[in-house]
Amino acid sequence: MPDKKTGFAASALVLVLIFAVFALVLFGINIFAAPLIEANGSAQQFAPLYSVMPEAKGFELIYDANDSAASALVDVPETVQAIYSETSGLGYAIRLSTTQGYTKEPIELTIAIDAEGKISGTELTAYPDTKDFGADYPGSFIGQDSALGDVGLVAGVTYSSSAFKNAVSDGFAALIGNGLVGAGVKSDAQILTELSVQVFTGLANRDGVAQVEEPEIAEGQFTFIQKIMKALNGSGFAFVAKDGESSYLLIANVSGTVRVYDIEGKDVTETANAAMVEEASSYAAANTVSTADAELKKLRTMVSEGAEFTALSLGDAFNSVTGAYRIADGETTLYGFCARPYAYSNQPIAVYFVLDENGAIVSMACDEIILFGEYFTSYELDESQYKEGFAGLTADSFTGEQALISGATASTNAMTVATEDVFAAFQAISATDGGNN
Repeated sequence: MPDKKTGFAASALVLVLIFAVFALVLFGINIFAAPLIEANGSAQQFAPLYSVMPEAKGFELIYDANDSAASALVDVPETVQAIYSETSGLGYAIRLSTTQGYTKEPIELTIAIDAEGKISGTELTAYPDTKDFGADYPGSFIGQDSALGDVGLVAGVTYSSSAFKNAVSDGFAALIGNGLVGAGVKSDAQILTELSVQVFTGLANRDGVAQVEEPEIAEGQFTFIQKIMKALNGSGFAFVAKDGESSYLLIANVSGTVRVYDIEGKDVTETANAAMVEEASSYAAANTVSTADAELKKLRTMVSEGAEFTALSLGDAFNSVTGAYRIADGETTLYGFCARPYAYSNQPIAVYFVLDENGAIVSMACDEIILFGEYFTSYELDESQYKEGFAGLTADSFTGEQALISGATASTNAMTVATEDVFAAFQAISATDGGNN
């Protein structure tokens, strides 16, 4: 009969054998499973690439944002997550991620750019924004080079469609900057369209994204005008026009002032074809919707009863201001303004200011500071105290901090723009008529 020590040793041996067998089984599983796991991971990694470039033979990773130092590529925008070279020379696939959309959550996309520098495929892989720019929008990029000449923005979804477009531009920039593809050439019309929001800030939101509608032009309707951009806040128009072989940008504010720029961005108003200027001026005058009645009604509540108002020209102020008035309030001369900046969801709001003759704010009012307040409740605002905080501010003392509304970035930006634009309009008026027009 075996003793206890012998039984214990036998049991231990059995356990060792069991563990050994178990380890061998796991090792065997790992040997067979590892390639499958690796293949599955590769499939997930490359699936979007083959989706945008289905004829590809294979891909080589040439840039990874997580290990950018290991790449020979330089000056790659942060939106670019990875760049792959197609192994047979068809072009490149690029994974992009941007947080410039409506919700500021990552919008992720993959694009294919062929060897000629044109987009051959797009795929939206993550879209968190509630405002959808539509399934057709990514497809509108197919066939475009880096100029993106035939790609616009989606009305009502300008933040997210602009974010998508800017990310694509960043992908092109990475390839062009490293000599992998050639740059596309922008048309004169595209250059001038992009210039319009720089010289007429009322056409765009604070981020510089155009907020316009483009009325259709009938065949034979104009001699010079080829494109019309109407500001959604009613601040004016921009026109792309052609006189002979030369293209021009014309901008017109609500007072009828027209400025003309050439393809290099130079102001050529003084030498521009008078007939071309008249065509743009006439269209603007016929299609401007007056907001004077509503503006005067509000401004009259901000001064003494019986004060007299005289409408003024905005001169060379091309921003969100839509009305300017001289106010004779007893023996005091004041100035009233209405600005219409783009606020939450790019909706224009009307902001009213009364300034003294030295350009200091006497009072400020707004029809609605917080848009959609019944749904948007994360802000902190004592409206009366907030408005009082603008009194006494001048162009020199306003820093933008006075416009801060905690938890309401869009409204803060709108109030900042309105204040800056009104100070600019006051300077324009002072420069042109000295308070005597």
